[in-house]
Amino acid sequence: MRKVAGLVLALSLSTLGGFAQSFPTSSEPSHPQIAFRLLSTWVDNHDRSSGGGQLFASTFLMTAGGLGLATAGLTWFAGDEISTRASGYPLASDVKQGIVLGAGIGGAALVATGVAIRSMPVQNQRQVYADIFGERDPEVQEAMAVAALRDQAAKGKERRITSFISSLVVPLITGGIKVGINLSLGDPWSKDLGQSFGYSSWSMVSGLSALVSKSKEELLYDRYLSTRDALYGQPISKP
Repeated sequence: MRKVAGLVLALSLSTLGGFAQSFPTSSEPSHPQIAFRLLSTWVDNHDRSSGGGQLFASTFLMTAGGLGLATAGLTWFAGDEISTRASGYPLASDVKQGIVLGAGIGGAALVATGVAIRSMPVQNQRQVYADIFGERDPEVQEAMAVAALRDQAAKGKERRITSFISSLVVPLITGGIKVGINLSLGDPWSKDLGQSFGYSSWSMVSGLSALVSKSKEELLYDRYLSTRDALYGQPISKP
């Protein structure tokens, strides 16, 4: 009798255990963690390459700025001699001023930007989002990851706009200095102003490129939206 009772009890416990396992536990997410997976990949890639990328960007900007300053100095001190040897004529004064102003101001701006980037502390994004990676509730974790992706996309868009606005500063400064030179010489304030803008137009082209090209963070958020919409058909507004 005891053996029969024990066998019945064992079968009952086994049946109840299997029945309980057929239901999802509260810790299982009801939806796949799309945003969290994308955020995890982005964080790993960012932390792996941020130091080298920052060093490369700052070195490139400082080198390009140094070349601009060197071009301005060479044009100012030896431009007439170089032009005379090459073409038999010295540089026209407006051309010389335009090259010096455009290359000098642009080079100084690039050097300053490179120094600023070099001095910025490198952030460890896994530490920044430690609360997300430490969250135990999958659904809350996914919601927090969505917010993080949206925030990064908004910051990427802000950086693009800031870069565009900053690119307009170089031509404006160059034009302002040219106007000051014209007034000091008694010439019309607008003399050769268009050429002065032309020598620094590369800055505006760079700014326009940054304005129309989405950042990696914006593209990542777009990828999340497309994936989620493909799964659930629930479009989400963009930042």
